[in-house]
Amino acid sequence: MASLMGKRFGFLGAGVIAEVFIRRLLATGQVKPEDIVVSDINGPILERLAVTFKVRGAASNAEVAKAADYLFIAVPPTAVVPVLREVTPALREDQILFSLAAAVSTDLMEAAIGKPVPVVRVIPNTPSWIGEGMNPYCLGSHVGPSEAEEARELLKVFGKAEEIPEEQMAIATALTAVGPTYVFPVIAALADAAIAHDLPPHIALPAACQVVMGAAKLVAETERSPNSLSLMIGTRTLDEAAAKALFSKAVEDAYAKIQAAEAKVAAAAAAGS
Repeated sequence: MASLMGKRFGFLGAGVIAEVFIRRLLATGQVKPEDIVVSDINGPILERLAVTFKVRGAASNAEVAKAADYLFIAVPPTAVVPVLREVTPALREDQILFSLAAAVSTDLMEAAIGKPVPVVRVIPNTPSWIGEGMNPYCLGSHVGPSEAEEARELLKVFGKAEEIPEEQMAIATALTAVGPTYVFPVIAALADAAIAHDLPPHIALPAACQVVMGAAKLVAETERSPNSLSLMIGTRTLDEAAAKALFSKAVEDAYAKIQAAEAKVAAAAAAGS
């Protein structure tokens, strides 16, 4: 794990994803609440986060940008470019800016900043809360070898992180960022079915979780295909073709929404330039 001692973390935005990343940073034991400063346009949301985690709430976005070594952009996609334009005077070339917003390219962010600040675009994944995230990322044009290594080590704190080309970010978002929403109903359905036949909830839910985790690790660690591993089990009652079609459609639908969001963000940035 990267050493986080002495680093200052800033979050522009105090919503769900900011909270996930703040929880994980504090859980490492290397980051103290006073090392984190946060801003948000919504005062009650900011106050709740500040009170819950004892982090410092800032009066302005510029205050956060000025204070941070690692600056996380955790605002909605349509707000990224306006916020970056707002804080540009406070940004430094010795910072690393991590965008956690979907649908906003590094080109758009770099154009909004207008100076060579290293930008890393990350697809956030909520299991990062417990250090089990899958956070694909891509690098902006001002990220040198040392910044790339620093970013890679920091992202390991949150789980797995794979560098991918920017043109693959939309489909990766549909897979990894939206991905938990495909899995949670499966866990719930397995547990509920067992509970309906009198297996106690305190056994059924952990058992369902372990089934999903174990099956995933079996695929990852044996490097055998899911199809071949399925054949190892004699009793099979799932309509596998229907299940595959259901999940494939979910990914395709998410991909289409993300592409639409990318087009919306690009059009808004062009209109505001």
